[in-house]
Amino acid sequence: MFGRRKRQAAAAAEAVREADRIALFAKLAERPEHICPFLGLAGERAGYVEGVSDEHRCFAFGDPAPLSAEQQTRVCQERGYGNCPRYLRGVLVIPTDELEALRRPRAAAATPPPPPPTRPVARRRRGASPILLLVAAIVLLVGGVGAYVFFNREDGTAIDSSPTASPTPAATASGTASGTTSPSATATPSPTPDNGGPATPTPEPTPQSGDQFAFYEVSVGPENYTLYALDADGDVIDERGTSFGNFSFAQVEPREGSDGRVYWETQNGSLIGWSYLYPDSGNFRVRAVFFNPDGERRSEYLSEEELTEMPEATPAP
Repeated sequence: MFGRRKRQAAAAAEAVREADRIALFAKLAERPEHICPFLGLAGERAGYVEGVSDEHRCFAFGDPAPLSAEQQTRVCQERGYGNCPRYLRGVLVIPTDELEALRRPRAAAATPPPPPPTRPVARRRRGASPILLLVAAIVLLVGGVGAYVFFNREDGTAIDSSPTASPTPAATASGTASGTTSPSATATPSPTPDNGGPATPTPEPTPQSGDQFAFYEVSVGPENYTLYALDADGDVIDERGTSFGNFSFAQVEPREGSDGRVYWETQNGSLIGWSYLYPDSGNFRVRAVFFNPDGERRSEYLSEEELTEMPEATPAP
């Protein structure tokens, strides 16, 4: 009897924990895509605030860890949080079902069904009364006389009764002498980086003495790119085009192809295994990412020459 009650109590406790997990995943699924799922508040695992808060904690593994202000804004609340060492370690120790729940995309809002068509209200047809027929006859008679006077001159020629078309104003546009028009608004060009790639939207502090190198990271902008797939021997076996609607980042590793050129192979994300080749792939940049002893992220972009050479050693500040 006692053993059965104990098993029932354990089953009830497990059911409560499962319900709590489902509720947690439901709240995490409502987050924007740029918010790390391991970011939470000291008193609320699924809570967070925009920007910096002393209550923010990292729940990736172990005890909830406090976060620096720079870490919160530049890593935890940016699309590149997937490259954070704590995140990468957290996804290795988290149970598989919880990991799948965290990665599950949010369901799109259901489109409401169209309203049912409105049926026309049937009107009962009535016979025309004698009075209405008489009035209609008078209107026709008067209208016919008026039309005769209006459409005919004394000499018997017809009067042009069509309305005079007003001229359509031409669109005002500045142009050259050849007649080629130019747009009225000119887009402000973004700053040009050292190696010709897209400008980073959120500049990061540069590495300092004592910082540890973590990984290389590719930075792309809202443009079109050509990517390459290499086999184990370094031969290019495929290529594809892709485009991005915003700035995006991914972890990469340098590989030397059989042609002697350096390919920056993506290590995570939806394009894992595809490589960037400078300058054939387009305007991309690669930076070396470091972390200081407090876990704050720092980085430095490679030069144009460094994108075409295999690194000889681990980068240092």
